[in-house]
Order: sequence, then structure tokens, then C-alpha cells
Amino acid sequence: MTRRRTLRLSGLLGVGGLVGATGVGVDGVAAAPRNDNRTEERIHLDYDDYDSWDDVYRRTSGDSDNISFVSDPTYSGDTATQIRIREGSNWGVSTHYDFEDGLLELNGRVRFALDDDWAMGGRELANCRLWNCAMGLGPGSAGGGIPDGTNGWSNRMYVTNKGTDPDGPFHLLSNSYNMDRIHDSDYIIAGEDHTVQEVEIIPGEWYEFEYYVRMNTVDNGVANSDGVIRYWLDGDLIYDRQNFRFTEDLENNIIDTSGPVGHYGGRYEAPQDLSVYYDDHSMVLDGTFDDEPEEPEQPEETDPITRIVLPDWIQLPDGVTL
Repeated sequence: MTRRRTLRLSGLLGVGGLVGATGVGVDGVAAAPRNDNRTEERIHLDYDDYDSWDDVYRRTSGDSDNISFVSDPTYSGDTATQIRIREGSNWGVSTHYDFEDGLLELNGRVRFALDDDWAMGGRELANCRLWNCAMGLGPGSAGGGIPDGTNGWSNRMYVTNKGTDPDGPFHLLSNSYNMDRIHDSDYIIAGEDHTVQEVEIIPGEWYEFEYYVRMNTVDNGVANSDGVIRYWLDGDLIYDRQNFRFTEDLENNIIDTSGPVGHYGGRYEAPQDLSVYYDDHSMVLDGTFDDEPEEPEQPEETDPITRIVLPDWIQLPDGVTL
């Protein structure tokens, strides 16, 4: 049994959350650490095709009573996934779609919506984790663990009230556990490093969230600072960072899981009952979606048109033009 399979079965994922203290197309970046033997695979999770959420995802933390399939609201079809966070608690639930052999590259899309009365009052700064974009299983992936290049890492997307009113609209946050820092937080707000575009999340509205995670390269057992994380919202690139060190082991410490999560705060709790909804989860494993934005084609060069200007004293016969 491989180390990755052993970790998956034992559920060695940290249960901590982000402590609320101060705490593009994919072209044009450094070469991916791809193995030519890897085959791109595409997955679309249509919740209408399943009887229960646990036919799709695996729970590692939180209470299974806090996740369910619902028929309203949905973005498309008859079924969406709902995660609830109860007033006065942190969890929700954390779930994972497992990649049996691990990945070097993951491109995913999902529709999500906060419930209509979502609010994040009671604190000047509060964060709530919504999505496990990509994680390497192990004690270094969360819960205050320290990634050493062999024992796990993570990237998760949060909604935050930083710079907003308690009732929103809200902003987004990228949080990573990596070899250089735990709780490596990038608020996706204008003026912040790696922010391409600030966006607002309005309760009750559906958004398409897209994420791209690519492992760093490794030379002679040393991790290079070229791991990539990118986010899009409704097709627009909003976050782009290309200097991560996640791993020193491109066999056993790569991308193991991805999936929905609900975890509020860490040392503080949800001020009210909260729900988030998910629909239309699609992924490309060890590849990218085909319809990423491309550079517009430049028009072909043509010979300039030579215009002849006749002196006023030259008269042409009727019907003759130059």
C-alpha cells in the first residue's frame, strides 16, 4: 500500500481553520513538472446523477449532519450540495474528492452561492473557508501543521469580511500551507500582492469559481519557488501567484484531493446559522480546460494602399477614375 493510500484511509488531514487575526488562462507561466506518461482526465460531477453527497465526496472533519443534497436553490438541474455552519460553532464539514494516484496539475470549476442572509458580524475581521482547492494529505496540510516538503500542504479559498460591511458584499481570500509559511494568506483586494482584480461576493447570487493549482518543480531533491495558484470568478482572472514551494517529493506529496468545505473562523465562531450551496463541479486532472482565454489574433499585415492625388489642373474623361 502506498503512503498516499495509507494517508487517505487514515484521514490524516488537519482539522484547524484559518484564524481570523491580522493575520487566466494558464499559459505564460513556468514549465509544469509534468510527467509525459501522465494522461489528462476530465470529470464532471452532476449531482443529479447521485443519491447522496457521500457518493461524491469523502468527509474528514465536521459533522455529516451539516451537509446534504437540496433541490432549492440550484444553479442547474434538480440538485445542489448544501453545507451548513451552525450559530456558535466553527464546523460545517470538510469534504474531499480523492485522486487515487495524485496529480501534478489540477484545474477545477464550481458554482457556489452564499445564502440570502449570509452575514459576518461581531468581528472586525472574520473568514470562512468555502473550498479545498487542492491538498496534499498529511499533518502539514492544516491544523497548524508545518509542511516540510514531504508531509502535506494545502490551498483553500475563503470568503472574508475584510474591508466590507458585516452584511457584505464580501471579498475572497486564498490561504495556503506551504514550505515557507503556514496560513499564507492573500486577500484578493485591490492593492494586495497577487490580486489581479478585486471582486465582490453578494449573498444570494451564484458565481462560477475556477481554480488552477500546479506543483512546483524539484531539482536534486530541492523545491523550486515556482508552484502556481490561480483563481477566476465568472471567467475573469482575479488571483495569480507563481512562487510557491509545496513539495520536495513529486511522487508522494502532490495533489490528493479537492472539494467543498464550510469552516468559520477558528478561535471565533459563526454569529448566526450560515449556508453555502454548490453546483456543477468539473475538473481537469493533469491538464487544463480547453476554453481558457487566449490572446486575440493580430490582423495579418497587408500592403499599404497608395493613394494618388491628382493636381487640380488634370481632368480625366468621364467614367475614368484612379
